[in-house]
Amino acid sequence: MEALRHDITTGKLAPGTPIVQESVAEQFGMSRIPVREALKTLEAEEYITYEPHSGYRVAKLGLEELTEIFRLRDLLEEELIRDAMRVPVPDDIVEQMRAKMDEMDTAAAAGDLVAVGVANRSFHFLTFEKSRMSRTKRILNQLWNTADPYRPLYAELMDLEKVNCEHVLLVEAVAAGDVEGVVALNHQHRSHAIDHLTRILGSVEAEDVS
Repeated sequence: MEALRHDITTGKLAPGTPIVQESVAEQFGMSRIPVREALKTLEAEEYITYEPHSGYRVAKLGLEELTEIFRLRDLLEEELIRDAMRVPVPDDIVEQMRAKMDEMDTAAAAGDLVAVGVANRSFHFLTFEKSRMSRTKRILNQLWNTADPYRPLYAELMDLEKVNCEHVLLVEAVAAGDVEGVVALNHQHRSHAIDHLTRILGSVEAEDVS
């Protein structure tokens, strides 16, 4: 199940992709019963959906739903950042953030957008690593999981140079203990993703209507 979840959250299995139980069982060398249970769990977690006579598919969301998810992420991350930065952020967190930036650069140079996304996620989670709000972290993690399959859709619109500059500013703000600066930069960063999704999915949905 973890392998299937990973394929969904990294975009390897794109939104709307059919998932055939028999094929999954064969791929992972399992019988149908544990695969069926795994698919039910993934359905409960909203990674996949089930339609009678059609079977399972990777969940596919519209622009309005995705925009809501990104705005919820923004709100929850602000709360977590404020809680995490109630005390000075340890130097090792700052160094880990810089290391994740290096990983993004390496992955981008290799054209590995999935690895870029994974490193980017780790980078942002470090901004609230020391937060005590474990329930909020779990909810936020689920929201990231739900939206991550859509990252490849707008990856080509991303200005990686601009992303890197904003990441540098985030690291500097975290290191300086500038809570308001981190919150503002994180909000600005998130708005870019919403803009990209609006450009991509907005045009697609407009075509579907026409």
